[in-house]
Amino acid sequence: MIFDGLNGKNDVVIHTIWLQHFSHQLAEGIWYPRWLDGTNYGYGSPTFVFYPPLVYYIGSVFKLSGLNIEQTMGILYSLGIFLSGVSFYLYARFHWGKIAALSGALIYMSVPHITFMIYWVGSISSLFGIALLPLGWLITERSLSQKRWLILLSLFWMLLALIHVPSFFLFFLVWLMCTSCFLLKQPWKNVLSVFFFAGIGIGISSFFLLPAFLEKRFVDINAMKELAGDFQGNMLGGATLPFLPLNFNGEYMHVFLHQSLIAIIAFGLAFFIFKDHKEIIKQISIWGVFLIAIAYLMSYWSWPIWRLSQTLQRVQTPMRLLPLFSFGVASLSCFLIYKILQLRHKVFKIVALSLLTAVLLANFSFNYKTSRMSPAIHNPGKANLDYLQEFKTALYEPFTGKLKDVREYRPLLEGDRSPPDPKIGEAPLSVIEGDAKIRLLDWESYKRIFSVDTNENSVVRIRTYIYPAWNLYVNQENYPIEVLSDGTIGISLEPGSYMVELKYERTWAFTLGLILSTFSVLTLLVLYYLIQRFV
Repeated sequence: MIFDGLNGKNDVVIHTIWLQHFSHQLAEGIWYPRWLDGTNYGYGSPTFVFYPPLVYYIGSVFKLSGLNIEQTMGILYSLGIFLSGVSFYLYARFHWGKIAALSGALIYMSVPHITFMIYWVGSISSLFGIALLPLGWLITERSLSQKRWLILLSLFWMLLALIHVPSFFLFFLVWLMCTSCFLLKQPWKNVLSVFFFAGIGIGISSFFLLPAFLEKRFVDINAMKELAGDFQGNMLGGATLPFLPLNFNGEYMHVFLHQSLIAIIAFGLAFFIFKDHKEIIKQISIWGVFLIAIAYLMSYWSWPIWRLSQTLQRVQTPMRLLPLFSFGVASLSCFLIYKILQLRHKVFKIVALSLLTAVLLANFSFNYKTSRMSPAIHNPGKANLDYLQEFKTALYEPFTGKLKDVREYRPLLEGDRSPPDPKIGEAPLSVIEGDAKIRLLDWESYKRIFSVDTNENSVVRIRTYIYPAWNLYVNQENYPIEVLSDGTIGISLEPGSYMVELKYERTWAFTLGLILSTFSVLTLLVLYYLIQRFV
């Protein structure tokens, strides 16, 4: 990535487009750019109504500081990898000491799923979600015994919700099940406090989560379920992810098999060395149960569970649980290294070092093969791929009206029909019926102002996708919006002269979300004061 540049595959293009337009609108003074005006060939998209914005705020800091988009994207990917190591180190140091924690951090930073996420999926937000997982486990465990950590637990869940929704959703479900197990050895009040403060953190993110949930009915959100065929096809053992793939391609199945092989070797070594140590075998077995449970949820056999909820299926594939599986493998390896280093005989220290070296070499080998499989922007080889051409546009011509956005955020038409694809190069304003003279006065991200003079009944088309946040004013009075056949905004006018203004404003769901977020913040501040004062 450093020498050849980004490869532009899959989500890399779309995240580049989003960051370009998000930072641009932030520079315009829009504090939360929920609508991206320049995507979909200028039709726009309510992208950040539904996609968490936090990583894009971070990226905008680098972008607006003077770095170009390639440098910014490279820093974001590198920062995600670095945070993964720091997060796991903090978790492992609490349990197993500095040396084992450093070993585990190196393993977690190099897990193949991170490389897969960078080179094949390209999702910056997913990468940051992976980075936070170990920290979430650490804060949870500390919160069960030390109430001061409960504040951090709220902040953790707020951050994860504002970084990546599938990671937040799946991790929260697994976290609920695992944390409930602490009821077997912790006072129920402690566990209840953990659940309560997690809820406060989620409440703080209501300004995003609430409209994302309530307004999804206005867009083609079900398109998310059609990734690579269907949900079942993207399960282990499904049509596109056979248990024994014939060729190496660095994708989900190979990441899982690679991590599974490391886990099997670690289990075998642990049972061979510590077969007479019941407590160690017990701890190893707990990690084994965790890994088997995650593997089951990713497999075709768990389809009866996933089919119960359309919301569950919107995560697109259960393979999004792979970060938790990778976390389990890294933790198992770290725990084993820690226990081996405690043995007195020098030969066991050599075994621990050999295990660490073998895991790191296996990870680096996998990662190198994966990274060299795709043409990059500065090293395309003989490839002349369409996605590289689109990627160059996203990098070097982001505001020329030549870029699309994802289909799932386009508006739904009557009868829940998807609109036709947007067309490139269309005029911002046009008369599609009647005869009228239009004069464009202002066209901003959140506002369009123009005058219309017509001598007969006319319909004016505004090249902007319909969305509830758009409000139309004619001669300073609210005016009904007409939804045209392509999903854009139309306005029907009788003969006369008009001053027309189209504004992007708050929806009731966003307003309610802001109220709940404010209430949650105030609640957390009060609880912080009480904890500092009385605990």
